[in-house]
Amino acid sequence: MGLTSDIQNVFGVVTVQIEGFFTERFINLCKINNIKIWDIRNIVKGVIRVKMNISDFKKIRSIAKKTKCKVYIKEKKGIYFTLFKYRKRKLVFILIFLILVFSIAFSTFIWNIDVIGNENVSKEEIISILKDSGLYIGKNKIGLDKKDIVNKFRSKNSDISWLGIDIDGTKAIVKIVEKTKIDEKNVKEKNPGDILATKSGVVTKIVSETGTPKYKALDYVQEGNVLIEGTVYSKELEVMGQVPAQGYARIDCIYNFEKEYKYNDKNKIYTNKKRTTFGITINSKEKMLNYLNKSKKYDITKNSKEFKILGNIISLDIYTCKEYIEEDVIRSKEELEELAKNDADKYLNEQILGKCIDPNVVDISHSIIPTEDGIKVKFEYVINEQIGKFVERSNQSEMLQN
Repeated sequence: MGLTSDIQNVFGVVTVQIEGFFTERFINLCKINNIKIWDIRNIVKGVIRVKMNISDFKKIRSIAKKTKCKVYIKEKKGIYFTLFKYRKRKLVFILIFLILVFSIAFSTFIWNIDVIGNENVSKEEIISILKDSGLYIGKNKIGLDKKDIVNKFRSKNSDISWLGIDIDGTKAIVKIVEKTKIDEKNVKEKNPGDILATKSGVVTKIVSETGTPKYKALDYVQEGNVLIEGTVYSKELEVMGQVPAQGYARIDCIYNFEKEYKYNDKNKIYTNKKRTTFGITINSKEKMLNYLNKSKKYDITKNSKEFKILGNIISLDIYTCKEYIEEDVIRSKEELEELAKNDADKYLNEQILGKCIDPNVVDISHSIIPTEDGIKVKFEYVINEQIGKFVERSNQSEMLQN
């Protein structure tokens, strides 16, 4: 696939002055011969100026002869002319080539790891476990199996209830949720504050160490409500003092999984064949040099390295293309139900149990609704879990204002 006009413009644009009696015919012949010209201006009678790509300049010689016009180059802009100016300085070209090669090569590796969400487990310990699990500085991003790394990490550290990995350029962002008690994680011992509900549900238990519980078992609490107030009362309900609330609460919280499945569908079957190709993005306009087999199908991921050249933001892109075959499948109702169950189990383990504090499954119910071309499945999970977050009084005011 050829370069786009935007890329051609960056590589070389010339401002051409055309003098003669048949300048209009000159413009018409350019359009007939698919020569792109723009910014057409009349200077005086019989003299016009246009802009065109350097690659099209040689094509206008025959048109100039036909129309008996004289052609002059008035201005040159672009990478082509910059490189031509320094053509005798071979060392410059070698350095530019090496910089581009190393930039592209190094952009496919991870050079920084950020850890977000840790309070009790040190960053050094997390990075050490990540290294043993397969994620470390200098690791190639191509073919990185994040799911395998997460599974290995969680098997090596039981204090982490959930871990997620995002790749941003050459940086890996590791987000974690620790398995910690509310009184260990959220309570600050100096300033008065309350423990607020972080989710909505039916209260099953509230344990207050300091402060006053505002709900009891079987009460319904909404996210943001005060579970344990950081105020101590006397028997006559007179305020005795303000304290930082300590304790925890458990609620039954409801989660839903809903999805439609069709009897006639398509499956992606990966062939284990990968191809790497390159591309360039200029001012957010992306162009991939497509050397892929058009008869094949690919899942494509992209890694980029940005530069600023002549006022243009240019990024060199590397595309990793995983080949797959689409297979038509016809499933029975029993097969669809089994597929739905597997998806629902995955949702339960990864999206619910993996992100809750000390969860217990109380109840699972589901319904199957026939549709015109398949089924619609609904799962409802009742999870008993620990909730709550300590918030100082001053911060609560800011939260309400926001």
